Amino acid sequence: MNQFVTEWNTWRDSRNSALATPFGWLSVSGLHWLDETTTWPDAPGTFRVDDGWVSVTLEPGTKAGPAAATFDLMSKSAEAGPNPDEASPSSSASVPSDTTILPKIPEISGPEVRVKENGFSAKLPTNGSLQWFTVGNVLYELIDRSGRIGIRVRDAKSPLLGKFFEVPVFDPDPSFVFLAKFTPFETPEVHAISTAQDDLNVETAAVGTVSFTSEAGEVRLLATGNPASGLQLDFHDSTNGVSTPAWRTLDLGIPNHDGSLVVDFNRAVNYPFAFTAFATCPAPVEGNVVPFDVTAGERTPPFYFSEAGINVPFLFYVWWDEESAKVTRPWYARFGLDPTLLNPNHDDVAQSLVGFDGVAMSGGDLTPLTRKARSHLVKVATEALTSRIPVIGIGAYAEFVVRAQRELRESEGYADGIEQEYSGTDGKLLIVMNNELMPQRAGFDVVHTDASGLLYVEMPYDIPLESDFSEVDEFEAAMHADAPINSWEEFDYRMVCLIRQHR
Repeated sequence: MNQFVTEWNTWRDSRNSALATPFGWLSVSGLHWLDETTTWPDAPGTFRVDDGWVSVTLEPGTKAGPAAATFDLMSKSAEAGPNPDEASPSSSASVPSDTTILPKIPEISGPEVRVKENGFSAKLPTNGSLQWFTVGNVLYELIDRSGRIGIRVRDAKSPLLGKFFEVPVFDPDPSFVFLAKFTPFETPEVHAISTAQDDLNVETAAVGTVSFTSEAGEVRLLATGNPASGLQLDFHDSTNGVSTPAWRTLDLGIPNHDGSLVVDFNRAVNYPFAFTAFATCPAPVEGNVVPFDVTAGERTPPFYFSEAGINVPFLFYVWWDEESAKVTRPWYARFGLDPTLLNPNHDDVAQSLVGFDGVAMSGGDLTPLTRKARSHLVKVATEALTSRIPVIGIGAYAEFVVRAQRELRESEGYADGIEQEYSGTDGKLLIVMNNELMPQRAGFDVVHTDASGLLYVEMPYDIPLESDFSEVDEFEAAMHADAPINSWEEFDYRMVCLIRQHR
């Protein structure tokens, strides 16, 4: 067991290090599909597509240079002949982890590149990628996805890269390791699949089946990749959308001569789409569903980058009725909050707070909570307080923040002398938060501050769910004008602003 955990920790450190590289997946900050002629704000120039070749004419004064992969291709081309303008194929082109292997063999084995007086030109094989050129700390990557050509932007100073510490994971568990058998197909099966981009579909080749026996019965999944160089397993399971992204992937390695191999779900990883909206990751082949909860490997990362910028990752323990949930959940994406929603009774496993900008727990009644759930919420609140992460207790669940603060202060030797807890005003909702936050800046009135440093805010119960405001600018203007909070939608907007101001 010690060796198993040690090897897993080594693998995990390597994975986190690979993600943290300057032009790795956490640096991706944009994706632009190209027409015949394309540019965009902050583009380094104008991109043109002509007969498969993509060229960029740089803006005057723009200083650019070939990326390492392009420079390598240029060097190989120069070695192959005296004319540097003659492109030569290269077999060294790499295909990133957000693409998929197609059965079609391209006419050329790799990208071709040319350097012009005021820019660059390149040509890709189908589904190829090339880290093309750099301008300052920004790298421009050329990609082809089923004949659709785009530019992906990688910024070595991306806020997501600066925020990254590690990917959250489940604890290593040997029960998720299975001895499996790979059975190859005589001819690869071609499957149409979707991708992380809603408007992009591609094809992939399944090269055989991977089968193993579990407590849920016999499991049979389709594998992609190449038996000679390494198989890959893309899969869904019932944790998707709860504690893991919409799908994950697992590197199976090379099977033994008899087809045997090990399937270790502890090493299941997130595709890049779990970190950025600008990835084109392939979805699993239809039917590739593991018939049990794969509570192993990487979990959903709390950090995510999109056109709105870096998200506000938030851990939210809540016991909602479904009708209210249908109304309120769409607000979060609109206001920039990216909550991980957990049910206190059902989601009582340890959850790392690394990467989260705040924690909230909300409920109107403690009766449904098990003793284990109550203990878990106190533990979560204690960890947040200890880590100086904003933590907010709403309604009856404010009790867990108060209890955590009292126990923590006592353990640290403080005697705050609080003989009676603040009980709140009848007819109003009590909200308790630590003093890492400054609620006045978001338009909240602090009605009480206790000796331990907790802040108390109250809200009337009888305000409507939805606001009369229709635009985010209206919510912002009302907050800056210190206007009363007239709906729960306005309350949520100000809570998001409160967390964002702290960050």
